[in-house]
Amino acid sequence: MKKLRATLFPMLLGTCFIFGSIPAVNAQESASDEFTLEEITVTAEKRVENLQKVSMSVAVIKGDDLQNQGATSIQDILKDIPNVSTSDAGGGNGYMINIRGLGNDMPSGVGESSVSMNVDGAFQARSDAGMFGYFDVEQVEVLRGPQGTLYGRNATGGVVNISSKKPSTDKIEGYVSLEAGDFKKQKQEAAINVPVTDTFAARLSLVSSKQNSYTYDSNNSRDSQEGLATRIQLRYMPSDDISLNLLYSYTERNGGLWSDVKKTNWDAGKYYLNNNTYPYDTTRKIKGINSKVSVTAEFPAGPGIVTLIPTYQKDKGRSTTYEIGRGQTEPTFTAGYKPWKDETKIFDVRYASSSDATIKWTTGVYWTQTDSPRYPTDYEENGKAWNNSKAVLGQITYPFTDTLRGIVGARYSIDKKGFDNVDWNSRDTSFGSDSDSFSFKYFDWKVGVENDFAKDIMSYLTLASGHKPGGYSDMDGKPFDVESDISGELGVKSRFMDNRLQFNGDVFYYQYKGYQIVDSYFITNPSTGLDEMYVKFYNSESKVQSMGAEFDAVALVGDATELTMNFSYLKNKYMEDFILHTDPTDPAGVNMKGKSMPHSPKYNIKGGVAHTFYFGDGSTVKPSISYRWTSEQYYGTQPLPGNLGPSYGVCDFTMAYTSTKSWAMNFYANNALNKHYYTGSVQQGDGTIIYFPSSPRAMGLTLKIAF
Repeated sequence: MKKLRATLFPMLLGTCFIFGSIPAVNAQESASDEFTLEEITVTAEKRVENLQKVSMSVAVIKGDDLQNQGATSIQDILKDIPNVSTSDAGGGNGYMINIRGLGNDMPSGVGESSVSMNVDGAFQARSDAGMFGYFDVEQVEVLRGPQGTLYGRNATGGVVNISSKKPSTDKIEGYVSLEAGDFKKQKQEAAINVPVTDTFAARLSLVSSKQNSYTYDSNNSRDSQEGLATRIQLRYMPSDDISLNLLYSYTERNGGLWSDVKKTNWDAGKYYLNNNTYPYDTTRKIKGINSKVSVTAEFPAGPGIVTLIPTYQKDKGRSTTYEIGRGQTEPTFTAGYKPWKDETKIFDVRYASSSDATIKWTTGVYWTQTDSPRYPTDYEENGKAWNNSKAVLGQITYPFTDTLRGIVGARYSIDKKGFDNVDWNSRDTSFGSDSDSFSFKYFDWKVGVENDFAKDIMSYLTLASGHKPGGYSDMDGKPFDVESDISGELGVKSRFMDNRLQFNGDVFYYQYKGYQIVDSYFITNPSTGLDEMYVKFYNSESKVQSMGAEFDAVALVGDATELTMNFSYLKNKYMEDFILHTDPTDPAGVNMKGKSMPHSPKYNIKGGVAHTFYFGDGSTVKPSISYRWTSEQYYGTQPLPGNLGPSYGVCDFTMAYTSTKSWAMNFYANNALNKHYYTGSVQQGDGTIIYFPSSPRAMGLTLKIAF
């Protein structure tokens, strides 16, 4: 890596001032031997369609681009999507995805996320399952805005769909990929596709990875994380319209890349871990295992196609803290354990028209059940938490003329959550139930129109509602209610200059009601007489207004240069009075009226350039440069000066060589200019501000051999 830096880094300094975000739309050669922008197909509306014909804001990332960027986690995958941000959830335990300012600031197991994550058609509940294991990916689709009338799991903010490559009966093929990078990153990935018969095929994919953290203690000791994952798929395809796909996946992660840094250390330019000075007073370890079995069956029935996706997921693991007391005659040693175990069953049924139908429609039934034993401390089980969701949904697109279409959709949901035999040891003695359940029922709708102004110009206007289920506090079992929103979106999708220039854009408006809040203040514990910080979950009485715009352009210059530019604007605020305790010791709190919601940068500007050099033997070299700039934003629900993250700009660089003999090599430099920035923060009970920084410059080299 040192030799690579000496050779390539000076070049990066001279080129990173070119704006950039490398697009999902790449060049392809047409039948007339002219290069045009690639036609991207998506499954956003539960059928295979051209991206330019889908009446919603969708971003697509191809799987090969993820490998070229050295992407491992969901943070790596989504970093260049306008109005989409990710942040560390803290403690090495997961991540948060925010779309247009909506995400999840509630602790895991307390509230739902506004963004639904689906992997191979199945909802993924735990965020930490996504910290490792994205490999052999076909493409990633990001849908912005409410998606309740098409997706089984409701989502007020949006949906992230990750699709792995499926078995094929065409031929035996596969690849082996080796990667080495900064922070002692080592990654090995491989996949093989085997057609057994003309109608049956299998695909085996696996990955192994190890990496050190970019945070460290005062002796430069770093945490590490390693993991492995495998996916086995068996696919039976007796005809073009019938398929049965059986999938089993297993992911194991050991260790954690903790990134919590005190503000005082960050201001001094140090990536020191919070409460981890040398020699270690505290050592933290974590292990997580995710396994999944799912079946996807598709077959025609009458005028439509039936899709069945039953899924079983199991997540389990433990976090361990070792503490050594110092300053005593004899050191004392204590160990604390906090395991978790979730079992989730999902049954998703859809009946939809074919992709080429004149009247397009989708209907569905969705059911899911999750059971989670509670382990407040050590391995002693303290009751069980559970939740289930049921929904019926449907959407129809009806053509009034050859160019004008109408959209109508509806959804009815029943969410139930509860706990059994839980000893809360509550600070609030007025709440003493050890078993309870809560039900949340709601109706969602969508209406819209699509109009084709020309062959390659389509505009749409949609209005939709969305709901996020309520929940209850994991401290005392007290419930909070549903959060809802109504949104409007006006968009256009277009291509010009014989498919060499693409321009897509939209403007949107949201209004939220019952926005879910995390608050904290000190309360006297009646059993001890001491003041202790108390965390409260409730719904804001203030309405929240949000508006914004997203625009992106892609241009193919000649037959070798791709230019991209995208821009997003987001403005939201609390419209009415309500008090939030930004300082737990201050009972008066702060009036939030007029203040911004968290994870809502006002501006994002991203763009890029990539050029392909063609050689006489058929090989190519493709350097690409991207740059993204994000304005300041609040992290977390508390509008404190310490939670206001400054604006930042990040440059990424890749250079890919593809030979004519089925092998390729790629060099990448993420955050090439070594910008120090963070994407999350939190205030502790004593007022200490903790930042969750993003990685400094990380360079790496990937070798891929295909067969």
